Amino acid sequence: MSDTLLLNNILNAASERKATDVHLVAGNNPVVRVDGRLVTLSEEQVLTPDTLATIAESFLSKEDLEKLNKDKEIVTIYTWANRARFRAKIFYQKGYLALSFRFVAPFVRTPKELGISTAIVQLLNKDRGLIIITGPFGSGRTTTAASLIETLNRNKGIHIQTLEQPIEYLFSNNQSVIDQREVGHDVLTFNDGLRDMLDEDVDVVFIGSLYEEGMEELILELAESGKLVILLMDADTVMSALERFISNLPAEKRAWGQDLLADVLLGVTAQRLLPRVGGGSTLAAEVLTSTSAVKSSIRDNNLRQLFSIMQTSKDEGMINLDQALSELVRVGEIAAEEARKQALDLQSFK
Repeated sequence: MSDTLLLNNILNAASERKATDVHLVAGNNPVVRVDGRLVTLSEEQVLTPDTLATIAESFLSKEDLEKLNKDKEIVTIYTWANRARFRAKIFYQKGYLALSFRFVAPFVRTPKELGISTAIVQLLNKDRGLIIITGPFGSGRTTTAASLIETLNRNKGIHIQTLEQPIEYLFSNNQSVIDQREVGHDVLTFNDGLRDMLDEDVDVVFIGSLYEEGMEELILELAESGKLVILLMDADTVMSALERFISNLPAEKRAWGQDLLADVLLGVTAQRLLPRVGGGSTLAAEVLTSTSAVKSSIRDNNLRQLFSIMQTSKDEGMINLDQALSELVRVGEIAAEEARKQALDLQSFK
């Protein structure tokens, strides 16, 4: 069997099982993730280093292969036989190539279909400020962001610009004009792209990751300048996302950054995708929206207080993760045992 045909068989098997991820590691059978759990494709052959190298070479460009050899990893988009798009990560482990594929949905679902908090969706009515979407890898952050961007695209006549690496969801202009810039291809760095937007006629900015030093300052300046900024971050909770954002600011600018963050922050949602009872997955999310108490906590660097603020501010659309998990158990969406695994304060959750 050719290596291209092998990849085709693996992705076919993943598609039939409605898998979200595919993992290819030398010395093992292919593994897929279905409803949050890993499943081994024992009917497929054990993968060899040569097979994985040939698979990678079959869809990576010459420039991508050079980057892989230099950086030892690369993330790109792989379009499979015009049937599906995958976010592909090719990297080294134990000295051998490994590949991971994450399915990118062919269409953007609405906030209601995804279960995104109404409080977060309402923030799209603001003309300026910062919305942070966070959660661990595989929590559907990019899908949530795409849904918010498409909501703006369908309902407002504005100029939207994205900075991504790679570009996952593809948008078509509807009521709005959308420019999608891929870092490394359309612009050299995230910081270069952010600086460009400071002087451009852009209403909404979407930033796909927070990798480079100095991004936090530029993001605050963009939000202060009158743009609505949607930022993806890699953090487990609302609190840890804000802690990370502030700690990444230079020490001499931290007080300035905290004051400005308190002023421009509109809301934060930290989400997880959990196995739904009966199959599929469901969204669990904690939500923080900006109030005077939240602003004071950020200015005073008293972020620990945010957990209790979320717990007691339901009328403002807030909810902490343990409350969100408890509600999902109550309505039968997730199993109690699954919720216990995810709870932040297990004693309180019980």
